[in-house]
Amino acid sequence: MKLGKLIVATLLAIGLASSAFAATKASSKVRNEGVVDKNDKCLTCHLKENRSLVDQWDHSVHADSKVGCYTCHAADKKDPTGYEHEGAFIKTIMTPNDCKFCHENEVKEMTNSHHATAGQIMASLDNLLGEVIASFPDTKADAVNGCWQCHGSVVAFQKDKKGKMIYNEAGAPMTTYMTWPNSGIGRINPDGSKGSCNACHSKHDFSSSRARQPENCGKCHLGPDHPQKEIYEESKHGIAYYASPKGAVKGGMNIYKKGKWILGKDYHAAPTCSTCHMGAYKTSSGGVVKGTHNVSDRISWNLRAPLSVKLNRVIFEDGTVYDVAGEKPPRVGDMTTYKAYDRKGDKLVKSMKKKKVVKVIDWKERRANMQGVCVSCHSSSQTLNFYKQYDSLVYTYNNKFIKPGLKIVKEMKKDKIWKKSGFQQDDMGYIWFEIWHHEGRRARHGAAMMGPDYTHWHGMYEVSRHFYSKFLPKVQKMADKAGKGAKYKKMIADLLAKPEHVWIKTGGNPNNADFFKELNAENKSRYKQ
Repeated sequence: MKLGKLIVATLLAIGLASSAFAATKASSKVRNEGVVDKNDKCLTCHLKENRSLVDQWDHSVHADSKVGCYTCHAADKKDPTGYEHEGAFIKTIMTPNDCKFCHENEVKEMTNSHHATAGQIMASLDNLLGEVIASFPDTKADAVNGCWQCHGSVVAFQKDKKGKMIYNEAGAPMTTYMTWPNSGIGRINPDGSKGSCNACHSKHDFSSSRARQPENCGKCHLGPDHPQKEIYEESKHGIAYYASPKGAVKGGMNIYKKGKWILGKDYHAAPTCSTCHMGAYKTSSGGVVKGTHNVSDRISWNLRAPLSVKLNRVIFEDGTVYDVAGEKPPRVGDMTTYKAYDRKGDKLVKSMKKKKVVKVIDWKERRANMQGVCVSCHSSSQTLNFYKQYDSLVYTYNNKFIKPGLKIVKEMKKDKIWKKSGFQQDDMGYIWFEIWHHEGRRARHGAAMMGPDYTHWHGMYEVSRHFYSKFLPKVQKMADKAGKGAKYKKMIADLLAKPEHVWIKTGGNPNNADFFKELNAENKSRYKQ
């Protein structure tokens, strides 16, 4: 714990120093007479053209700080996305590199977070479903309107046959409709930066109070594969939040407060998504642990992948940050290989790189960071017991269903029974995909966020039901068809003979003998060669 406090103190000092430097740079830019004149000119015109846009800005902290249109939209003369507009050289698409001018520390934290890597979906199986299976090749409409609106697109511009940008009648470079508009959190921007600040801080008021409300996270974190918003609503945390007044009153959330919003100081009633994953909080000693724009800082399990693993953060000698899975983290000085995703042209390209580790923040420390938030409202024993409950669910999911399932899938691929993505073969690919991608995620996130219905009925009930009644029978059917039925019949029999699966044969409950006898007969017919 002493190490954790030392790291927090060090990061706080670095953050304050960089913020002060950024504030000095920003202040000089805001006060510049030419910038002020251009801002005024923008407002005069846009009050007629886009009155609501100006009103949004007028109620913002930016307006209070004299940060106007041109302050943000000014472009370097060498910027290929810039264009001349009413006497000012500007660009339309704002990126984290623009926000970094004033918010240097926040951008650095966000760039190193899981949010910023959300665009990597474009090199994944998920994207195959949206871009290929559910779309026409020339429009990729499902991915464009669905996947990429949360994960982000590779923002691209229209070009002629010679590869030169095409401009509209106003002189602005024209984006492709397939990649813009887009406010996906992991958007790959024209300047190479990753992320979109307005995914959470909606333009043009860029409200902090909106970003800290759970509805704001609901654009992306809901649905069959990651229903965090719905889980939160059914949890004790969500119930407490929705039942509390939202204003600055006794027992209220003070949710509309501008500036810092500190648990234990500005509000006490309930946590939001922002509270646990990003928020500042008051400690029992009276100090304040600063917030973070790295939503990954306090996450110790990966609940997205088929198999959940512990997450350790490594920082390489060039400053690159990467999460390495495993109970035991790499050590300082190790050369570690990691996946990198870089923009090349208008595509995201994956490559493997090896770099030297100079700093490690292991999963235990990340967990301690989250538990620090918990003990602001709960006792340490309640917090530790909660984590034991949560871990037990993840271990059950991993060891009872997913490890055996992955072993079978690997063997099927080795025997060439499972070909390519698996989606072309009956519905096998969909069955397995939904067990871990939908049902397994719901169970794990339900346990992590105290949503009992999602943990069981939408989660482990569905995982177990489909594992026993769909996945294993389909494995046997495909093996039979490939002439390898005996091998897989033995493999499945050996699996079901293990203690955790013994209910299949014994029924598990002597008081329900008739029911289990009937169920066993049904299962016996399923696994019959």
